[in-house]
Formats: sequence, C-alpha cells, structure tokens
Amino acid sequence: MADTTRQNRATTLVAVWPGMGQVASTAGYYLMSRLGMEEAPPIAAADLFDVEHVEIRDGLVRKADAPQGRLFLRKNPGEGADVAVFIGESQPPSGSNVAFCKRLLDAAEALGVRDVYTFAAMVSEMLPSSPSRVVGVATDESGLADLKRRDITILDTGRITGLNGVFLAEAAGRGMRGIGLLGEVPALAAQIPYPKASRTVLETFAALAGIEVDLEALVRYERRIDRQLTGLVTQIQQAMQPKVMEDPEEEDLTPDEPGGDAGAEVEGESRAGISDTDRARIDDLFGQARTDPSKSFELKQELDRLGVFKDYEDRFLDLFRKAG
Repeated sequence: MADTTRQNRATTLVAVWPGMGQVASTAGYYLMSRLGMEEAPPIAAADLFDVEHVEIRDGLVRKADAPQGRLFLRKNPGEGADVAVFIGESQPPSGSNVAFCKRLLDAAEALGVRDVYTFAAMVSEMLPSSPSRVVGVATDESGLADLKRRDITILDTGRITGLNGVFLAEAAGRGMRGIGLLGEVPALAAQIPYPKASRTVLETFAALAGIEVDLEALVRYERRIDRQLTGLVTQIQQAMQPKVMEDPEEEDLTPDEPGGDAGAEVEGESRAGISDTDRARIDDLFGQARTDPSKSFELKQELDRLGVFKDYEDRFLDLFRKAG
C-alpha cells in the first residue's frame, strides 16, 4: 500500500538552463543541494545538440562532448509532493527545442510530475540596491490565480524565448500545469551571478509549491554580491564626475597592456591555474559536502569564484548520485 501511495504521489518539476545573472542555474543548484536530492537516471539527448566549441588544456584539444542535462529527485518523507530539478548545461539549437522538451517530459511523466516550473531572468534598469521583483506567467487559469493571490506581477504580453517558454507550452499540452518565474536583474549584473533574483524566485516558488527551503546560505551569498556591486556603482559614479583640475605633467604614462588583440577568435582561459591553497580548500569543501549535503552550495560558490566549476563538475555531481 505504501508503494502505491508513493507511485500515485504528485511530483513538482523545476527545469533550469543557463541565462543572464545565472538566476535560474543558481536557484536550481541551491534547491538541489538544500533539499538533499539524488540524481535520477539520465535523459538521452546528446543527438539533439551541436558541439559548439572544444576545451584546450595544456595545449591539447580535449574530446568534444555534447552538453548534458541532469535530473535530480527528492522524495518527500512527509505528505507533500516530491520535487525534481532538471539542470541543463545548455539549450539545444532552436530546431531541436520541441524534441528535447518531449524527452524531458517523458521522464517527468514517469516520475509522476503534474506541475512544472521554469526560472529565468528579466533585465531592467533597477538599481542593485533595489529589491528584485518576480514576474510570473502561467499555462492555465488556476496557475494565474495562484500568482495573483501571491501578489506576483503578471507578464500580460510579450515573449519568452528558448526552452523557458517552449517547455511550459509542451507541458501544458500534456495536461500539466506550468508556471514561469522571472527574477529581475539590473543591466549592470546581467553577465555575473545575481543571487538576489535567485533568492526571490525561490521564495516565490516555495510559497506556490508549498515546500520549505532554508535560504540562509543564499542570503549570505546575495549580501556579498550586493556589497561588490555597490562598490562598483560607486566607482562608476566617481569616474563619471568631471575632474576639477588636471596637471598635464601628471599624465598617465602606463604602457598599454600586452595581448589586447580584440580580433582573436580564441576564448582564452581567465586563469592560469589555482594555487595549492585553493586546491586544498576545494578538497576540504568536498569532504564537508560528502557528509553534509547542505555544504554543497558553499562548494559551488567557491568553484564559481575560482572559475573552475567545469573542471570539477563531474566530481561535484557525484555528490548527488546514489551509492552503489
């Protein structure tokens, strides 16, 4: 009887892909780590992707692998719904979007998914010191009513490009309810992690889905990024102020930086490597995360800070795979 109850239990799926401000991926990784999820069987979709670049390490071209997507599941020990998170490494070419969504939804149906959510960013002219709003869309009237009950701003008209929109539409075609949540990001932070938007999106999702998520670690990350952005804004404002007097004899004679060829078609690494101290700290954080999954988000932040997450990605995701 218990097994039947489990099989009939509804599952809520969150699907995220890389995007501006890393809003969706940060929220997805955080949710996965805080809920102690385990990786589910992979979704075969390599044939739907093109290989757009190859990695170079120590002068050698590494094997070209198609982008992957991984599915994680948390079985609720209580009465609430199970929660699944799909984290995509990349979106397929536009001609394969529908085919990809069908494969992901096949896996979702096998897990008993009834509600699906997508997270994304919405760039605006907001100041980094301002609150990050959440804007929502839904695939049916009941979802729209839920958004309105939570006083969430509705995107009345417009377009959602890529899988964030296509996936919701395909899910609705299978009778699932879909909701898309967009976190507001300042234009200044569109190309860097902006956890404030990730946090507000997760708060909204938790309220709508009826689950509890401890956001303390994400709030600390948000405060750190906010301090950095505030300092950057101050520097920009100071640089834009006209100088009162300039001494021509104090002209900056610093030579131009070498290697500034803007026409190069090679994406060079932003780092020459990491120090032994950084490597030791990473190993220590891996050890902590193995015994306490909630530490995995701290590990993810450190890997992102050092720019080495891709190098450690498989080892990181191994933390969420079932033993044996």
